[in-house]
Amino acid sequence: MSLDFPKCVLICAALLAGTVNVALAEDVTYDQILNDPDNIDLNYQYAQQQAVKGDLEQASAALERILLLQPNYDNARLFYAIVLFRLDDMEGSKRELELLQDRPLSPSQQSEVRKYLAQAVSRSKTTRVFGYVTTGFRVDSNPDLTTESVVDLNGNQLGNNPQTDVAFVANAGVRMEHTIPGGAGNFIFIEAAGDLNEQFQVSEADYADGGAKLGATLFFGDLEVTANGFADVLSLEGQLYRASYGGNLQFSYAINPRLDVFVSGGLGYEDYYRVSEDSAGSARDGWLTRASTGFSYLTSETNKVVARVNGYFKDAAFESYSYDALELVLSDTWLLGRGQYIKGIVSYRWLDYRQANPIYSPFMAQQDELFKARLAYGAPVGTLLEFVNLESPEAIADINFQIGVNYLDQDSNIPNYIANSLSADVLLTKRFEY
Repeated sequence: MSLDFPKCVLICAALLAGTVNVALAEDVTYDQILNDPDNIDLNYQYAQQQAVKGDLEQASAALERILLLQPNYDNARLFYAIVLFRLDDMEGSKRELELLQDRPLSPSQQSEVRKYLAQAVSRSKTTRVFGYVTTGFRVDSNPDLTTESVVDLNGNQLGNNPQTDVAFVANAGVRMEHTIPGGAGNFIFIEAAGDLNEQFQVSEADYADGGAKLGATLFFGDLEVTANGFADVLSLEGQLYRASYGGNLQFSYAINPRLDVFVSGGLGYEDYYRVSEDSAGSARDGWLTRASTGFSYLTSETNKVVARVNGYFKDAAFESYSYDALELVLSDTWLLGRGQYIKGIVSYRWLDYRQANPIYSPFMAQQDELFKARLAYGAPVGTLLEFVNLESPEAIADINFQIGVNYLDQDSNIPNYIANSLSADVLLTKRFEY
């Protein structure tokens, strides 16, 4: 299987479980282990080192040696349980975690035991269900992207007085996976997700969307293949704006434990309806082709970079609404320990319409550039309360708190679409797994 984000969590937990910082220490060689197999500190350092490198089998063997010599070494047993979890040995992971339930662990270690035990129990099932619910608020300096321009191409007056507003935001998703017999880790899945944005004053920016996917993921050694069909709808101000359906296919290949490369494509039909904010309606109907390629790279035990290039190619009923777009996306995630993280993401998109739209100009086809940036910090509520010496109830300790800031700048050769906005949001996310 490829190296994924949960493995980054494993690596972080491995480092936190001990006192040796592998990133700064010299590599421990296997010959050193052979020469001194009963050296607990050396074995622990070697286990951490191999986990960072993605060699979980060697990390597991080193931890087994430690626990044979010192069965009450709780840090090592927790580390071992997480390694077994990542090796998909759910029964072994459950066994080790259950041994830790009555041990005198720190609050953060107890939280790790509860979290991984619940996941191990769930993932050992043939059918698994998991999901999330997020709610929060966002304040935005220009939620409906009111233009900065005073007049349009024809000299007509444009409203250019952006209104700062607060919105209630929410999103939720649920996913069910069912293992395909054979032992390769293949599974089929069905998932559904939706978003809601309800402005307090600027109703033009209200929207809700939802969709569902049905597909399968298959593993062929280091190659992961996922195919799915999808359907979704989008409403603006309570009016159905767009319905779409189609399919996606993605290939992901693990070059080494730190580096994955991927390529994906999709094809969907978009069916538009007239609403108060857009009267084009069925003129926008047509097929949208998507293509993407990129990589994810674990630069260190606590940092992951993902870069991708996306292409969008729309063939609309009216050529004025057909376009080609290219998008560059770069994200970076830092794990800070105890469930904390910082995530940054930037994107830049070029969009060219293929034909002039007489609504704006009979001669000039629209060309847009869109830059977006986001920086967010997140942590479990339990961790944040520990910082102020408060104990959180178990029911809320694992709720994730996140605060983020966003910047958007849109440029266009059509003055109506020149706009920017600055926003900030506070979100709470509860995840579940059965």
